[in-house]
Amino acid sequence: MKNKHTGLMTILLRVALVLLIEADIFTMPNTSPVMKTLFAIGILLIQANDYIRHAYRLLSTNRRLYYLSMSASIVGIGVYMVWFNSSATSVYYVFPAIELFLVTGALPVSMLVLHALVYLCAVLALKAGLKEALFPYLGMLLIVYLIRQINLEKEKGAAANAQLLEANAQLLAYSEEVKEMAVVKERTRIAQELHDSIGHGLVALKMHLEFAANVLDSNPRQSKEVIAKALGISKASMKDLRKAVDLLKEDSGKNSGGKLQESLEEIASSMHMSGRLTCQLVFDEAVEHAIPDIKNCIYKTVREAVTNGVKHGNPGAFQIEVAKRGHFIHVAVKDDGSGCSEISKSHGLRGIEERIQLLEGTVRFCSEKDRGFAVIAKIPYVTARESV
Repeated sequence: MKNKHTGLMTILLRVALVLLIEADIFTMPNTSPVMKTLFAIGILLIQANDYIRHAYRLLSTNRRLYYLSMSASIVGIGVYMVWFNSSATSVYYVFPAIELFLVTGALPVSMLVLHALVYLCAVLALKAGLKEALFPYLGMLLIVYLIRQINLEKEKGAAANAQLLEANAQLLAYSEEVKEMAVVKERTRIAQELHDSIGHGLVALKMHLEFAANVLDSNPRQSKEVIAKALGISKASMKDLRKAVDLLKEDSGKNSGGKLQESLEEIASSMHMSGRLTCQLVFDEAVEHAIPDIKNCIYKTVREAVTNGVKHGNPGAFQIEVAKRGHFIHVAVKDDGSGCSEISKSHGLRGIEERIQLLEGTVRFCSEKDRGFAVIAKIPYVTARESV
């Protein structure tokens, strides 16, 4: 709205100045009607030149033509200044300078030099005092220059505000994205924790109950023993479920504060069934000195490998080995199940990979049809003292 008012005021001022110049032309003594008409048409042509220069945006479309049009206006108004020597022509001569300072962006030095030279020529032609004529002209240029600087500062401020608003919008969008990623990550972690803690127990429980059902008639005593063991597994699974739902601390695990060997022996015991499935554990005591994160990862890796083998391979035996070799801990879980010719990574296998990779370790899965399945991992050995 402010720019529209400024533009309207400029147009009205130009029209008023042209009318004053036309009045000077027609009231000029000792001039023929033909010359008066030519001068009147000339000022209108200058005005039309200025209009065309703005209407067709020559500054952006054809800069060379723009400078030619501007030169014509400067020289033309300079001629009128000499011929009529009126206040109206002197004020009108300011408009090209205003345009050069406020519209063109980068200052066109050649146009400013032309403007100054035409003004000096007009002063000399009128035989006016040079000092008296230069001071108003230089004062006018200084004022226009200051206005230009103020406008540039406003534009810089507006651009900075726009950048700030854009940065704020990007920050808000990024914040929302981070929140969403955090929610997704937490959901994934909860799903992984539930899968790891409950999946093993459910598989062991199913296996024991099926075995109890098969020997119920032929060996009731053994059936009762297996059912009692299944009851213990169900209680342990409920305990794990409560821990997973109520706590879900950062990578908290069953063995985070206890003995890893005891936790692994519990896994082996839950899988062991007389006459059907055996589970052999080889454990290196040096591994107990590793940091809790490593022991927790080993526990979950073994648990998932055993659970995955029972679910998909129908094995008769497991071999679990956890040993320190040099600066690494080697973990191997092998079964003699049916195996597969092509390994398709389940949710559990992907969880094993992610946990081990977080510890900068490596893991590979090996299997052939009718040759069993193996999970073989290598994790850098770090003790509590080394991690400080």
